[in-house]
Amino acid sequence: MPRLRFPSILGAVSALMALDGAVFAATAPDPRTVSMREQVLRMTEFFDTTLPGTVGKRNMTLHFTPKFSDFRHREYVRYPFEVRYGIGERWDLSGGIMPFGPNPFKSGQDNRWGPGEVKLGLRYDLGALLNFFDATTVGFETRIPVGKPPTPLNDHYTHVKPFASAAHTLGIWPDTTFYANLSYDRSVELSHRGEPPPDVMRRNTIEVVPGLLFKPGQFGYFAEYRFRHIAEETDSHLAHEVRLGSIWDVPLARSEKWRLPGKWQLELAYKVSAEQGQDLVHGVATRVSWRTTLREIFSGTNGNTAKTSR
Repeated sequence: MPRLRFPSILGAVSALMALDGAVFAATAPDPRTVSMREQVLRMTEFFDTTLPGTVGKRNMTLHFTPKFSDFRHREYVRYPFEVRYGIGERWDLSGGIMPFGPNPFKSGQDNRWGPGEVKLGLRYDLGALLNFFDATTVGFETRIPVGKPPTPLNDHYTHVKPFASAAHTLGIWPDTTFYANLSYDRSVELSHRGEPPPDVMRRNTIEVVPGLLFKPGQFGYFAEYRFRHIAEETDSHLAHEVRLGSIWDVPLARSEKWRLPGKWQLELAYKVSAEQGQDLVHGVATRVSWRTTLREIFSGTNGNTAKTSR
């Protein structure tokens, strides 16, 4: 695990992002003329954090987030794929799969192919709430193991997770958003799959995540705290985590200039985790996320528009 080198790494990446943004500023589109498609594909999550919002009625988006960090840490590599569809102005339906394949740089019993798990979800946009939050979304998601995936990918239990996500734009700093996530991840036996691996213990986890996101444009910076109450079969304990990071939400105009389809998002964070009974863990995490619309896939161009999302 890398030591406390993150400030220099994040500073260098942030400087490169800022320099790239300055070069691109002359050709960036005016925010007032951003296409409907840009709104549909706007940032709704980063790492494990969910921001409120839906894709809008009859809009369909496709999301692909390969786990490149697996090349360094695991015997397999995950390739999660998800589809979201707006069944109403306030309703989203989602479904996805997380297949995995062998890591060419590792070996072992999990160095193999498999379907991993299936994911189903539903979201509802509540809008403003409690005279404080500007946007609020509630929903649930279910993760169902398929076959016999590696236990770090899925512990062989079905997970049912109701959640809520809310955000409030700070009036004195309009580019800064306070956000909060609340979720309850419960492990259940949907069907009899045989005995789970001996090292697996069923967990039910309550998680609360407050954070701040500063995003004046395509570049953003965030700080958040994650609190978890973890209930196991015989005991319960607490876990704490702090994250600091940056996001590059690549504009569609930039993707077109590079002849890359869809919407790209690059994320970098430094994490410090403390779980009762375990050693302190810290290190750098990165993620690349790609999303597009069904219209773009069928048309083969970035120039189409879509309905406005909430």
